Order: sequence, then structure tokens, then C-alpha cells
Amino acid sequence: MKLHLLNALAVVSLLAACGKPAEQQAAAPVAPATEANLPADAQTARQAWSASAVGIGPLTPSTPFNREAIAALFPGSEVGTAYLAEEGVQVPVITVNGPDDLVLEIRQAGSTGRIGDTLAQGGAVVGPRGETLMAPWSSLGFKASDCVIGADRYSGAALCRRADTPALAYVVGARGELAGRPGETPDPEGLADKGFLREFLWQAPIR
Repeated sequence: MKLHLLNALAVVSLLAACGKPAEQQAAAPVAPATEANLPADAQTARQAWSASAVGIGPLTPSTPFNREAIAALFPGSEVGTAYLAEEGVQVPVITVNGPDDLVLEIRQAGSTGRIGDTLAQGGAVVGPRGETLMAPWSSLGFKASDCVIGADRYSGAALCRRADTPALAYVVGARGELAGRPGETPDPEGLADKGFLREFLWQAPIR
């Protein structure tokens, strides 16, 4: 009798132990979603590009400032070259016009041969906290003190940054213009009344 009882207890103990290893196994680390590791079925969905501390979409500080190299990263897009006049100087830029209204303007980082400023002006570009172009100021989570009035092509708009992503500026525009001189903190009421996310501006770290 005792032998049968001991055998039964041994079986119960063995069955209980069988469930433990699976519970104790450490979860495998999951890589963050990027343009490089999207699942295959994501190709049928509307594509969105990330705007983050490391760049916009597949563009990073190591990307060559070269039309062919950039075109290879944006298949199905029209990639061209142009010039912008700044203080009497013609500055070369590379432009990307892609599906779903994607519009990018890319400049070189000094004489490095790599990309520098990347301006996302249209399309499904999403910030680190899910921010999207044309989103109202109230949804962005900034304070007026996080922003300054811009200069030149950004005059009448505010450039806002977060401490953890200083390379990424949120260009907040308005219907009309935001009041203030370049470098000043914009008026909080003006931002609340008419501010919206006009563009993402990523700038390569100074080397």
C-alpha cells in the first residue's frame, strides 16, 4: 500500500515539474521594428517611415550623399537633384518623391560626402511617440519652452526638440505665421490656437 502511494506521489511530482521549465525560460529579446526588419506581410500595408534620433526612414549618418545610393533605399520613388539659394550660394540637395505623398529633401553634411539635414515634408512619416505630419500642436506633448522661432526658411515657424532626441526637430507651422524673432520662445497661445506639425527636420550630429 505504501509502495503504491509513493509511486502515485512520484508521478504527481513529475507531472508538476514538467510545466516549470517552460515558465522559467527567459523570453527571447525582440528587436525594435525598423525599415530593415519589417515582416513580409507588412509589404501589403501602407508604408510608414520612422523619424528618430538616428535618421528618417533608412537614411542615417552613414548614408552617402549620392543620388544613386539614396534611390536604392527608396524603390518606386522619384529621386532627383536640385539646388537651393541660400545667402547667394547655391546649395545642392537630393529630393525624394515617393508613394503615399512621401516628400524628402536631403542636404550634405559639410564636405563629409554623407547626408546631413533631412527634411520630411510629406507622407506617412512617424515620430518616436507616434507623431504624424499635420498633427495639431496639442497632441505633440511639447511646451513652448521646448521650442524657438526659426530663421530663414523656418521663419514664422517654431523648431521644437526633446532632450533625448536633439538631432530631431519638429517644425511647427501655423496658418499665417507664429509671432516672434528668430531664437525667441514662441507665444504659447499662438501655438495652441493654430500650431501644427509641418515637417520633421533631422540633422546629422556634428563630427
